[in-house]
Amino acid sequence: MNKNDHLLMKSFKQLTLIAVTALFGLFLFSSCSEESNDQQSQNFEQERQELVNNLENLRDDLDEEIEKLGNRIDEEGDDVSDSVEEAHQELTDDRSELEKTIDEVKNASEDTWDNVKTEAENLYGSISNQFNEWMEELGN
Repeated sequence: MNKNDHLLMKSFKQLTLIAVTALFGLFLFSSCSEESNDQQSQNFEQERQELVNNLENLRDDLDEEIEKLGNRIDEEGDDVSDSVEEAHQELTDDRSELEKTIDEVKNASEDTWDNVKTEAENLYGSISNQFNEWMEELGN
């Protein structure tokens, strides 16, 4: 083996070592990226389920109060106050909007999550505040 062949062989070994190292690095990076994506997916699913639970709990509270107000309207008939009827109607409307939002949250993808989450949280806060105001006003 002459000197040129020896240098060529050494260069080939170095290139092979570089290629193997690069492939190993790519494999490690890809593996870490997949773990990160898995963690993001788990976080998304967990956040989504928490928000659905919160919205469903608020919906259940609304259902209970809507039923109470409906019974009150039936019992008092024409003597029922306008505020009771107004509260019943607004809470019924809020419940419909809440149900629609629950469906949107359940159907949200990771791509749409940030917007859906923000809208749902804003709606939750708004309806929750209005619900509490009605309860104070009506003495419930």
